[in-house]
Amino acid sequence: MLSNTLQHKRHRVKRITVNHIEISKRKNEELVEHPNIDNRPVVKSRNNITHNFLQKCLYDSSVHGMKYFSNSKIKSSIIGKLFWTAIIICSLVSLTICPLIPPPIARRNIVFAGLRVPSNMTTAKARFLVRYGPDFANEHVPGGKNYISDLKLLLKTNNLTLVNFIKALRPCEDIFESCTWEGVDKNCNELFKISYTFAGICCSFNYHLEESIETGRVTKNLLRTNLYGSRTGLQIIVQRNYLIEDDDINDKYIKSSTNSVGLVMFSHHPLEYVATVAERQILQKGHYIHTSVNPIINKKLSGYYHQDSMSGKIIPNCADEETKLEYFPTYGYSNCFISCSIRAVLQACGCLPIYYTPIAEKYSLKLCEWEDFKCLYANADNIRIIQNVVKENFTCECFTPCENVEYELQTSTLFKNISTNQFILKIYMKSATFVEMDTIPIADELYLLGK
Repeated sequence: MLSNTLQHKRHRVKRITVNHIEISKRKNEELVEHPNIDNRPVVKSRNNITHNFLQKCLYDSSVHGMKYFSNSKIKSSIIGKLFWTAIIICSLVSLTICPLIPPPIARRNIVFAGLRVPSNMTTAKARFLVRYGPDFANEHVPGGKNYISDLKLLLKTNNLTLVNFIKALRPCEDIFESCTWEGVDKNCNELFKISYTFAGICCSFNYHLEESIETGRVTKNLLRTNLYGSRTGLQIIVQRNYLIEDDDINDKYIKSSTNSVGLVMFSHHPLEYVATVAERQILQKGHYIHTSVNPIINKKLSGYYHQDSMSGKIIPNCADEETKLEYFPTYGYSNCFISCSIRAVLQACGCLPIYYTPIAEKYSLKLCEWEDFKCLYANADNIRIIQNVVKENFTCECFTPCENVEYELQTSTLFKNISTNQFILKIYMKSATFVEMDTIPIADELYLLGK
């Protein structure tokens, strides 16, 4: 357990809170300032004042910008004050770890021992399929095209689904040697669980989206901490024999596009799907990595909308808690585009790839098997949506959430005497404070007018 001297508590600091700024919208009205020495009023245009105001306030973008509201002559109805609150805790970032290498030989031998090899398949071919099966189960790995029939036959002979086959080869217990949380040794299987991402089946820490999908409710069981500093947080040690290049020099495999042997770690919000655009870092043997996390809460205040020039309707510029998604109980930018991706692949192929297993199980949708991969290959470039799309038969429009948490990560490599086959990761909250930033709706309007 951490000593009292190490239990540094964390707080929240709010940078700017301005809920509303009253300003005349009559086109020809002129605004007045008193900047000259003899204090005679100087008439300035609306555009000049807004331009100066935004240059001073928004460019500063920090707590110091507050002083400019008192100096400007734009009437402020509510001005927030800089404040600290004690023990207001932000959720820790989620980590998802995916291997860039085939399953280790020990795991492959266990799985292979439980399989029946089809009569018209050699043992060498069956071992090859067990080795590369997890990689081939992704439509963006073209090397699998030549083995679809063989993989289908192997699974059919053993009455296995594609998901169960991959899960048997990728248990989280193979990756981790030991785990520590807040200075206390923990069972890694309690901290990490199997998860589904665009990269396939992986292992995640503090990831709660899938249980929210299952229950249909936004979970409140996010892992939080009120401690900070490098002696707190999560530490993992990867199995010493896990990050080896290969066990058979005569059977070398082709490395991934990163040309790396190791793991890829994605950092993301606990309620966000791990999509193509997720931030990532390569983890390799012989490294001791320290990563500090700095959460930033971004809020867009009420009134953040625009008027459609054609219909005259008031349209929100952000997605609030009332914004609903078809397949997720909580709105997120990533979740919105994944909802679009799900619609796209169902429209094209009538099934969902294995990385959408939680959605398929929740909504009783068909999971793609090997016979569906020809369709997935043919539509690979159209079934992962990462931006708004408007087509004749398909539309996807996603807004930034009105409130969201971003995680800034700073990583450093420590040079310590560790095994050349070992990898250690330490991840913790960086500071005693985290920042909450409010977007001022009227400021965006002023910015456009100033331009």
